[in-house]
Amino acid sequence: DFSDAALLAHLPEQEGASVYLNIGALRESGLLDVIAGKRDEEEPEYQAFVRETGFNYRDDLDAVLAHFGIDFNLFILRGRFSWQQIGGHMRASDGQCVNGVCWMQVGRGRYLSALPLSANVVAIGTGSHRNVVYSALPLRTKAIPTLPAEPLWAELSEDFLKNPSRLPEGTRSFATALQGARSVFLSAGPNQGGLQAHLRAVFATPQEASERKAMLEQATALLQKFFDRDRQTPGGSELGRMLTTGKFEQNQDSLRGHWPVDRKLFERIMKGN
Repeated sequence: DFSDAALLAHLPEQEGASVYLNIGALRESGLLDVIAGKRDEEEPEYQAFVRETGFNYRDDLDAVLAHFGIDFNLFILRGRFSWQQIGGHMRASDGQCVNGVCWMQVGRGRYLSALPLSANVVAIGTGSHRNVVYSALPLRTKAIPTLPAEPLWAELSEDFLKNPSRLPEGTRSFATALQGARSVFLSAGPNQGGLQAHLRAVFATPQEASERKAMLEQATALLQKFFDRDRQTPGGSELGRMLTTGKFEQNQDSLRGHWPVDRKLFERIMKGN
């Protein structure tokens, strides 16, 4: 079973954030070019990689799940691959392949390792040791929650939310409000010519969910106050502008948030403006 939920089971339950992209859906909606840039903007090194491996994510990748941890990153890719060509490329780049696992050095003290999980699923790890990819073999012990239907989503770990200093200014109070949640998903997808971003968080009790809803509404009002006073978002962030439009609702122990996102605003956010 290599459904989205099954892919998520291969990601570690450690501090960090897990991100999912349905490349097929993003490709059809035109958002893939917004996120990754247009085909004619590809670097010559990547074009050489495509020629040597026969793999181009724009055409051959269907979905990717990634875990961004403290000292390593892990990616589970579903699509169409030629493992023989990929292994050949890594060996030609001074890498090694042993018992179906390949690795190569990609920087000082940094390695990339790859392992096929099936004919159409490949795990790739990057980190300070060459066996990072083995992190994809143990399966999660916790039950996999219902996943968002949107083509782009992120699952935030409890430990990740405890360290909001790593997040952009203006978003940290939102992360603080979500601390202690049993699960937190952020998602985004097309909606009526634009985009819609969503939050889904589950808490231990309805009372806790109600308290966190009030905290999120307070954080939203404070952002709007700064925006009205300075005629710009804190730090000039387009993300902050988007957050001022948030609406929240509670149903028992579940808390949901919704933000309409103008497509041009999304493009500016993706470009880092």
